[in-house]
Amino acid sequence: MENRIRGLDGLRAIAVLMVFTQHRITGPGNEIGHLGVWIFFALSGFLITGILTGQREKIDDETSHFFAELKRFLFRRTLRIFPVYYLLLAVMAALMGLGFASPWLAPGLLFHFAYLSNIWIGDVLHYWPGPYSHLWSLSIEEQFYIFFAPLLLIAPARWHLKFCYVVFAAGVASIMLMRIENEPAIVAYTNPLGNFWLFALGGIGAAWLRREQSVARQILSRPQTFIALVCGVAALAATQPLWKLAASPVVYTGICMLYGVCIAATVCSIACSGSARLVGLLETRWLASLGRISYGFYLYHNFVPNFARLARVKAMFGGQAVPWWVQALGVAASFVVALVLAKLSWRYIEEPVLRLKTRQTVRAVNTATPARRADLYRG
Repeated sequence: MENRIRGLDGLRAIAVLMVFTQHRITGPGNEIGHLGVWIFFALSGFLITGILTGQREKIDDETSHFFAELKRFLFRRTLRIFPVYYLLLAVMAALMGLGFASPWLAPGLLFHFAYLSNIWIGDVLHYWPGPYSHLWSLSIEEQFYIFFAPLLLIAPARWHLKFCYVVFAAGVASIMLMRIENEPAIVAYTNPLGNFWLFALGGIGAAWLRREQSVARQILSRPQTFIALVCGVAALAATQPLWKLAASPVVYTGICMLYGVCIAATVCSIACSGSARLVGLLETRWLASLGRISYGFYLYHNFVPNFARLARVKAMFGGQAVPWWVQALGVAASFVVALVLAKLSWRYIEEPVLRLKTRQTVRAVNTATPARRADLYRG
């Protein structure tokens, strides 16, 4: 819990605010939420591939073995993401059974429990199922863990960068192929391989930054590089509705690839930033606090209704359009409720579980050899 990179919690907060903005304010015609999800994917790739590489180095040094490291990785990830996710699904299923929640959960319940929401949405439904729509990205994240962890722990650490290159190339190729075959947008949007390349980009950036005398670190740590990257990402995000209509699959794929590279480079730029002002801004108390609970906020926010859209509220205005100030109050109220739920979730579920994980690590350290203790502290 103490081993963190300054600035990344703030970036998580910005990403989750982007998703909330699309779901509550701008609507489906705007792609700011997609940018937020891609930031999460690149950030996960940056962090998780670094963790897996560190674990594989222990195997290479013969201080550990494959099954021990795989078990440790999956155990830690399970403690982080499973408790609140499955608790939410259980509560929603119970409310649905009692008639207090939307029946939209029922057809996809098994998919959600198996972290296959993206398959259900993209390949079965072909439309977004209301409050359960955002679960697709959590499924992609879990599929990334299951796919990447065994492969990176089996392969020697020196191969990991090459593996990320292969996944990146395969993901970009899949985007082009789906574009050539005119696959529905929702299919391409939720396709696992069509998103894994963002994780691979994050992993590539992490590997470049770990190199001794890294040129990438020297360039990305400059404030002017960060500003240029942010401007590039903003320009591509603002024009996304236009370049999504590009006739040529090659042009579309090229722009899409550039967009992903800029996003991953922005994550790396923050991670190695030499600007105290930038890091200080991202470490602002409220921003870092939201980033710390961003998983819970993301998970819960879509289930909180927009009160301005309730039938009783609309009836108060005689069926006429609800005034803008009422809509603004509805958005603000749903944000506060989601924030409170996320804070309670962190305080009473997520943080205690993480402390349990820390205590188990300490117990393992106390019973280990001196060399193994150092490895456990680093892990």
